[in-house]
Amino acid sequence: MNNDWNDEELAVHLEGLEKNLLNHEVRTSYEDFDRLLADDFVEFGSSGRVFDKREQLEATNASDEVLVMHLTDFHLNRLAEDVAHVTFKVYKENNNQYSLRSSIWKLNEDRWQMFFHQGTNIV
Repeated sequence: MNNDWNDEELAVHLEGLEKNLLNHEVRTSYEDFDRLLADDFVEFGSSGRVFDKREQLEATNASDEVLVMHLTDFHLNRLAEDVAHVTFKVYKENNNQYSLRSSIWKLNEDRWQMFFHQGTNIV
């Protein structure tokens, strides 16, 4: 995989990975989640709870509910050659809820993995 990402290429790539994480098939696949999340992954959930990678992987088959979510307003801020911060908005159709999202991605052995994520509901 290419390590020489320009900002436009990286934005398209990371937006695609974020969209994958909103996809029901990916969200319920242990293997897909394992590949996309860094081993030291941490999430500050909109509920106020803190999750690590193990907890997220254990939750992959916890619910059969299909969440329909749409990503908009995607922005990339490169923090280093191998670290990027992205922000975006998600609309969840199931409960008519918008949230602001923020993720930090790290390039790890030629693969971008999510290191940190936070979701904040818009009230």
